[in-house]
Amino acid sequence: MESTIQQIYILRHAEAEPESSSDQLRTLTGKGVKQAKAVGRFCREHEIVPGVIISSPFIRARETAKIVASELDMADAVHTDDFLKPGMTPECALSGLERYRDETSVMLVGHEPDLSTFVGALIESRPEGVHIRKAGLIQLCVSGLKPGAGTLEFFFPVKYL
Repeated sequence: MESTIQQIYILRHAEAEPESSSDQLRTLTGKGVKQAKAVGRFCREHEIVPGVIISSPFIRARETAKIVASELDMADAVHTDDFLKPGMTPECALSGLERYRDETSVMLVGHEPDLSTFVGALIESRPEGVHIRKAGLIQLCVSGLKPGAGTLEFFFPVKYL
């Protein structure tokens, strides 16, 4: 069955505490909360409403996803998925997205350098050719869930949102 995903929004988690008892438990800073709200407001103002928001299970990513979802009045649309944990490969991301193939648009909230590597694979760029800053938002249009099937539509650092 062919995927119906046509748009993938990539969102790096917002600013988090530099240290915690565990990397998984790092929470957003006050600045990070403001960044996530800014992304959510931008999405609302520009009618960017993904069918589902998929987050890494790490707290900083889940918090970012939930804040964005709240700004979009779609709190129930946040899903946590292990494929977005740090260490994600493009192959792992494409395989993980298969579970969401019935959605026309998805937002992935995760970590660097994994998200940049994934974007690079979709648009056939050098891995070091993409770098997503904290709370940076990207839109890709895709013709399928495979390397080279993506077109970069926009790439906004949070300071411009």
